[in-house]
Amino acid sequence: MQKVRALALVLAAGFAVGSYATDARVAVMGRQNTPWFFRDEVTVFTNPADMSLYPNMLYGSFGWMANEDWEGRSAIWYENTSPRDPFFGALFSHRLSGEDGGPMLSIGAFMNRRDPMLNRIMTAGGVRQVMRPDNFGFDVVSNLEEPLGKFDFMVGYDMGNGVSIGAGVYTAVQTKKSNGNIDSQTEFYKGSFGLNWNIEQGLDLEAAVNFGAINASFTPSGAEKVIVSDGEYALRGDVRFFSAVPAINGSFVPQVSLEYLRLNEQDMIDLNGGVGVNMNIDRGFFWAGLQGVYTQVNGGSDDEQSIGARVSFGIERNIVWDWFLVRVGGSKEFRHVSKGDGTTSEWRENVPSDGSDGDLVGLGFGVNIDNRLRIDFVVSEALPYTFTNLLSGGEHHLFNRVSATYRF
Repeated sequence: MQKVRALALVLAAGFAVGSYATDARVAVMGRQNTPWFFRDEVTVFTNPADMSLYPNMLYGSFGWMANEDWEGRSAIWYENTSPRDPFFGALFSHRLSGEDGGPMLSIGAFMNRRDPMLNRIMTAGGVRQVMRPDNFGFDVVSNLEEPLGKFDFMVGYDMGNGVSIGAGVYTAVQTKKSNGNIDSQTEFYKGSFGLNWNIEQGLDLEAAVNFGAINASFTPSGAEKVIVSDGEYALRGDVRFFSAVPAINGSFVPQVSLEYLRLNEQDMIDLNGGVGVNMNIDRGFFWAGLQGVYTQVNGGSDDEQSIGARVSFGIERNIVWDWFLVRVGGSKEFRHVSKGDGTTSEWRENVPSDGSDGDLVGLGFGVNIDNRLRIDFVVSEALPYTFTNLLSGGEHHLFNRVSATYRF
């Protein structure tokens, strides 16, 4: 029994510290922006207590590249635009005692990271068409002003007894005025609080709460101001357990997540929960999970609710060299959607191949130098077919996302 408990402890420690990742790795390993069933440093943005798992680390991303199909142009006129939403930052940690495993204080700061909630806010504002600079076609842009000053700051404290706590703030703001009046405004402020608790050997609890305040409005040309949000709010709660299972050299992970958002006088609820497993395999790592998903929108003219399920997986393995990894992941989601008045209903699924994080499958690879420098790539889905115009036409970039971490 003591050997089993010792092995469980080793497994738990391995998954807590060994699985360093980036947003590029997460985008491949499950086609999601949230790693529900495995650990990585991306979770510090929702649960700052997880900083104790990733001390002294630099993290940067070039952002993501979208496929731009210009209407009316042939394939050769695809434009290689700059990657969107690059960011960088660091986590610094200091032991408050000379003992290994003693109390530790961590501080983190990141610049220009785009919180996923921003996309929902910008979508709620609607879109308009803007003529391109060369007068050839139109771009579709949000009615709301793109916020600046996207900034994360977080503090974590590892008590040294298996309990870590953390708190963080996030800001993204833009306000334009004329003659003292606000013409357009996009402001999002978020606070996050988290707990990471090693309940016993081989059993860890992670819990986090995020609360955000939103102000958003715009003034169409020649029209009255449109209020998208006037001090409305967003709330998210996450809970998951990591239970070490020595028989599979991995962990069993139940989780539940609830998100509430109020915009345009609408209440939006997004609930998911499920179970997954992760395990170390020969020269690699594998995870899979099954979740139930439920979304409800009340208020306005777009009342609807949906219920369904999501199955997802990710696998990575070293091939040829110890420093080179290949990754594959996928996610499939089915939902039954019905309007609030009961007039219409239909089945929906995630888009299979639009190159987004949420489509069906992803391919990527990683470079790992001495377990310190890690660089992760998400491969463009057209690459195996076009090889960026060298063999056939169409695609203008090799990768959709590139990001890296460095431990010091």
